Amino acid sequence: MGQNDQIANDQTKKYKIIILGLIVHVLVLFAVFDIYFSSPLDHGMQTIKSTTNPPAKRLVLFVADGLRAEAVLGENMNRIPFLKSVIQQNGSWGVAHTRVPTESRPGHVAMLAGIYEDPSAIMKGWKANPVHFDSVINQSSNAWCWGSPDILNIFNKDNLSHIHMDTYNAELEDFGEEDTGLLDKWVFNKVSEFLLTDVVKCHKDCDKFHVVGNVFFLHLLGIDTAGHGYKPHSNEYIKNIQLVDDHVRKTSELFNEVFQDHQTAFVFTSDHGMTDWGSHGAGSAHETEAPLVMWGAGVKADPQRQDVRQIDIAPLLSSFIGINIPSNSLGIVPLKYLNVPDEILSEIQLSNTLQLLELFNIKRNRTKENTLLFLPYRGLTDNVLKDKLDFLTHLQRNKEFRMLINECRMLAEILINGSDYYHNYYQYPLLISISVGFIGWILFLVASVLNTKTFPFQTSNRGILIILNMVPVTLCFLQHHPLVYYVYFSFPFVVFTFLFDFCRIPSYIAEIFTSNKTLINVSVYAIGMELLIYGFFNRAAFSLLSILIGLWILASDSFGKYAGKREKILWVILCALLSVFPLYPVMKTTFNVPMYLIGSGTWILLFYEMFCRLNLQHQFHEVDVNCKVFYGQFLCLILAVIYNLSLEYGFIANSSPIKYISWIILILPIALIPFTSTYIAIRLIGTFFGFAPFYLLVSSNFEAIFSAIYVAILCNWLLIENKSFHSSDSINLLYYVNFNAYQSKNKITADMIRRAFLFMVFIFIGFFGTGNIASLNSFDPMWVRAFLTVFSPFKMMGLILLKIMVPFLFTCCVFRAINSIGKENILQMFCIILIFSDLMVLQFLYLITNVGSWLDIGSSLSHFIIMEGFVTILLLLYGLAHLLTTATYFKDK
Repeated sequence: MGQNDQIANDQTKKYKIIILGLIVHVLVLFAVFDIYFSSPLDHGMQTIKSTTNPPAKRLVLFVADGLRAEAVLGENMNRIPFLKSVIQQNGSWGVAHTRVPTESRPGHVAMLAGIYEDPSAIMKGWKANPVHFDSVINQSSNAWCWGSPDILNIFNKDNLSHIHMDTYNAELEDFGEEDTGLLDKWVFNKVSEFLLTDVVKCHKDCDKFHVVGNVFFLHLLGIDTAGHGYKPHSNEYIKNIQLVDDHVRKTSELFNEVFQDHQTAFVFTSDHGMTDWGSHGAGSAHETEAPLVMWGAGVKADPQRQDVRQIDIAPLLSSFIGINIPSNSLGIVPLKYLNVPDEILSEIQLSNTLQLLELFNIKRNRTKENTLLFLPYRGLTDNVLKDKLDFLTHLQRNKEFRMLINECRMLAEILINGSDYYHNYYQYPLLISISVGFIGWILFLVASVLNTKTFPFQTSNRGILIILNMVPVTLCFLQHHPLVYYVYFSFPFVVFTFLFDFCRIPSYIAEIFTSNKTLINVSVYAIGMELLIYGFFNRAAFSLLSILIGLWILASDSFGKYAGKREKILWVILCALLSVFPLYPVMKTTFNVPMYLIGSGTWILLFYEMFCRLNLQHQFHEVDVNCKVFYGQFLCLILAVIYNLSLEYGFIANSSPIKYISWIILILPIALIPFTSTYIAIRLIGTFFGFAPFYLLVSSNFEAIFSAIYVAILCNWLLIENKSFHSSDSINLLYYVNFNAYQSKNKITADMIRRAFLFMVFIFIGFFGTGNIASLNSFDPMWVRAFLTVFSPFKMMGLILLKIMVPFLFTCCVFRAINSIGKENILQMFCIILIFSDLMVLQFLYLITNVGSWLDIGSSLSHFIIMEGFVTILLLLYGLAHLLTTATYFKDK
């Protein structure tokens, strides 16, 4: 094969890998949402009435948003004198245990609909429930609701005529408002006006106010506002609690005056709690424990604490007024709160169980009808369920009410677990199918690296392969799966079809497990990848990884084999210094002058070292170093330091026109890069000091030191790898190899795998070393104060993204220099990187969670997405590095 044919073949191979890689990664990304974030809500269930003998005609529900149980129970019960008297004399009370995420919308949905957070809400940015759901509000005979539009409006998506909403403007929800009780006063005044005007003075259509099954819902946001603005131990928070308690007393008395039939049940609770620092969303006790107090018609007077799950409140509210239980509710009614005869208690418990059975049957029957291999949950077949229902009916007929209640509760627990089983019936088959296909894709990459042949799109066994690929299609058709399932289940078959011709794969795998040296190398890289993965959750893992790669040069036979003692010692020292930064707390945005000065001084020392070494090496070569460019960049570096310190000490006002010099300091050094020679050492120094002035302008703390050490270790890595090529003049290779003269060879070596791994390590340390992803603190507008005086989100984000990209660009440029010196095939190199990253993707696929706080769910998904797009981003950065290292205003001699 001629050279041109080989180049054309490499190009074809490269494009096929890129296209296939994009298809595979997009498919896996979409599969994640179907595996983990499908909605558990169903429709088509027959509604079940809670009871035909309700103990109350109407329900008044007070929800104090953001009120944690600890703030009003136990030692703090004196803050709520009215509710305290209810607890001690004529009501029942306890703690409602919420489930994360402890946010307002999921909390209200849990208590009024009996369902946990719908994981598919992630597609709506957690702003709304994407699927309509049944609730106590829409099942009521009539409902009147007052409060925040953010909460009330989610319970009347269909604008039903029997639901009446009265909300204030969202602008009133001001966390900086001194009188946080204004929102609650607005609600209580509206309720008082409604009772005294609309009900008492009613002249038309008055029966609706007195029918059985009415709900009055008061959403009280003031306590949550006080907690966020002033924290839960503040006087504002406590005063707001006292205000609510006093108005709950007045409102309940007013209800009893207007409705004198003593048929009103009152419930006071909260959607979630709050931490000491005024936040909520996670799973601490202060966030997940909400107070629950009940009194009035149908409520048992019991001073003993009775805890419930928050979702248990929904069927309890339904039972008070005899309405249908929300059809998707997973709650089990807490009977200890009810003051009714055992006969009615058993009826309520049986209705609750029948409602759960409806939900169970919908999921079970759908699964049974659409699968060839049906495995019933715990042997609950049609006959078994019929026998259980007959037994419950027998108990009810014989008036064995206590036994009926116990049997119903046991069956209800089984039905709840069974509903979850059927909802996730295909979760593991889908996960396994995607995993097997993805493993096939990784093997395909291994084959493309190890095998020099073109892609195996031609095969002599095409008939067999077509038949095999029809198997998942036929099975999906017979099971009436959605179209996307055809793709998911066909994925492994298609991938392994591409692998069919790579018969050398088994021999290579066998070689790995029979060669001790290879097995040791695989183990080292496996440990390294696990540390990279753990670093997403604990940045200290990158510190350990830095130390390990520092010691690697002393333990390895190949890494640093030809490096001098100076390079090895320097490598260990720099790795040790680099390991310190991930141990720092997430970077503070206050300006730290000593740290900044040390960082700036380190950059100046770097310039001196590089420039002197460059002059020393090039004095015997006919290469134009063009010192004027370096002097210009160095001047900009000094100006950047002086300018930033002047801003910090107030020598330059924000409105001063001198501020525009920052844009010159940003643009000029970068624009000077193409004036430098494309010989590797010269162009790299030009690139480092082209971006260094900008980086110092947007630095405020230890990141200035970090970036200097980071560049130093990259340069040392280049020097070590430069000598590893063991040419006759390997010491000087990097000084007379030109970026534009790059030629690749196809031979794969163990050293290439090491370089690819180290490249990944440096990229991740550059990403996490200063906490760039760990906290929003890393994205403070103060970073760009040298450039902007007026808030401009797009410009700010552009400058901050450029700051984050700078370490990546440095790494890509050095990596390109190593590839150029060693004439390594960049396609093979990126396939190796893709193998490493995809092995990490495979693990992150199993670390995704759809339960917990939004932070937990969002973090697990974002980690997966970061790794999914890792190589794509690297390819773009490597392309930019290619431009930086080859662009020139003139031709080298």
